[in-house]
Order: sequence, then structure tokens, then C-alpha cells
Amino acid sequence: MTNYRSQQNISIGSEPPQSVWTIVRGDTASFKMYVQDDNKDPLVIEDWTISMDFYRPSTSSVVLSVTPAADPDDGPGEFTVFLAYDETEILETDDQFDIQMANSGNAIVWTVLQGKVKMVEDITD
Repeated sequence: MTNYRSQQNISIGSEPPQSVWTIVRGDTASFKMYVQDDNKDPLVIEDWTISMDFYRPSTSSVVLSVTPAADPDDGPGEFTVFLAYDETEILETDDQFDIQMANSGNAIVWTVLQGKVKMVEDITD
């Protein structure tokens, strides 16, 4: 006797959230991220190493690396991504970025956000 099992396509995992970050060239720029565990409890940011790279597809190179961190005004599970004015000077529209978190010993490595940059040219010096 033969049993027939229905074949279904099953998706496992998920893409990180995608974002477009609009930045005025030469200005400081920042945003806050909120992260939580599977139980929806805020992560203890101090238990994680956070890194962020900006990648330029046209040259196949990383053009900027930053280390997001919790600011004193961030709440539980929050950290701030901050770029200084001189860091925004080197970015170009369509540069890609992602933010990655890793816990102690890299037991868990998690890409929490991916995106592209949209640069707006500054008018005032």
C-alpha cells in the first residue's frame, strides 16, 4: 500500500526588516532601534555587541563602519544609530547597510535591519 503525502512549499526564516534612510549630506543623522526577545521582552542591550556597515555595491566595498549603542535616554531594549556630519559626507545614494547584533561568544548572531541610503544634497554650508 502506498501513501501519498502532499508536497507543499514551506518558508522557513524571515528577511530582516528593510528600510530607506534619507540623510542630508553633511548633517548629523540618527534613529533609535527597539529589539526584543521571542517572549516580547526588551533585550538587555549591554549583553550584545552591535555593529553596522555601509556597503557600496558599485565598488564592492565597505565605506563606513559604526557601532550603535544605548544612549542615556534610551529605554530598555533601545539603542541609537548615530552618524556624525563627516560620516554622512562620504555616503552615496544606494549605499546599503545592515545592523547586526551578537551575544557573548557569538552564540546568537542576528541581523536586525537592512536598508539603503538616500542622500539629499545640502544647500547651506
